[in-house]
Amino acid sequence: MRVGIKEAVAVCSLGDNRKSIIQNIKKEPDITPIVFPFGRETRKRNYKRILQNKIDNPEDFDAILQKITKQLIKKAKLTQDMLDECALIIGSTSMNIPCSEEIYKKSNENMLPFIGYGKIGETLAKNLNIGGEVTLFLTACTSSASALLYAQRGLQSKRFKRAIVVGFEFYNLLTMSGFETLGLLSDDICRPFDKERKGIVLGEGCAAMLIEEIGANDGFFFEICGGDNTCDISSPTSHQIEGTLIAKTIENALKDASIYKDEITFIKAHATGSYNNDLAEGNGLKLLFNNIPPILALKPYVGHTLGGCGTLELAILYFTLQEGFIPKTFGFKTKDEEIDITPNLEEIKIQSQGVCLVNHFGFGGNGTVLVIRYGGIW
Repeated sequence: MRVGIKEAVAVCSLGDNRKSIIQNIKKEPDITPIVFPFGRETRKRNYKRILQNKIDNPEDFDAILQKITKQLIKKAKLTQDMLDECALIIGSTSMNIPCSEEIYKKSNENMLPFIGYGKIGETLAKNLNIGGEVTLFLTACTSSASALLYAQRGLQSKRFKRAIVVGFEFYNLLTMSGFETLGLLSDDICRPFDKERKGIVLGEGCAAMLIEEIGANDGFFFEICGGDNTCDISSPTSHQIEGTLIAKTIENALKDASIYKDEITFIKAHATGSYNNDLAEGNGLKLLFNNIPPILALKPYVGHTLGGCGTLELAILYFTLQEGFIPKTFGFKTKDEEIDITPNLEEIKIQSQGVCLVNHFGFGGNGTVLVIRYGGIW
């Protein structure tokens, strides 16, 4: 069985629909600073925001997820019979911490209230009459990428007939303070693989996609051929700099997908712009490839949406490849000889099918790689 993305919707700093995302990804990304409290001080860092107001209650939080999932259901023309046989799979890092923070501020408690992550999926499924299994992934930056891999394997094993996969990340102080404490937030733009990179630019985003069996007559196709998930336990926060487990994860993903490495057309790198993460990913790619395919980094456009980046960045790829191009990478100026990688700096036109590696190598050493075959009618 061939499994792939049949439809996708997304909202991010590039826009809230496919047309605006396609238009704005051809422009230089805006610099969007944000001031946030940090202990007794305040800090100013760039941030890719989409919501003007904070999410201050569970009802508003549920409404945002319901709105984008409804858009997908409508766009994909899913009937109730189809929804009855549909799984709901969710991936996020912060889950409902944004509204937990606001509840905490109004209470006399000494710690954040735990609203319950399971309730997120249960509420969304109940409100939208989704009848299949409900599963949540919280594996840091790989959360929604792992959810997509789980969906692909669930369809191939016939555990469910179709799946809606939702990935999201919304602004919250815990995330901002945590990354600032680790010295990972940049006061510059995101510069993946660049010698002058200063760290991560965070962002908000949400994307939902329908994963289903695809056929030979589907026109444009976006097939999830396979993938792999591993965890590097050499460090409590990151992958080993040498990149050996990163190379192994990619190698396992290619084997699972029955794809040879010389078939890869381009790589959507994780490319956070932090010193260690870029170095580890770069070293892993060099261990596996004699000639590294063109590399795309999307975080300069939308920020690092953490657990939501799996669905969001894949949705952006889904839109741009349908339009016949691979976006260029912004933010790169100076080659870092230690990494020795230059991402694609010009838009690449495509007119034939290809295979893309989609990398996610995140906090805590968790890594998920997806192998995507795309093609059809342009």
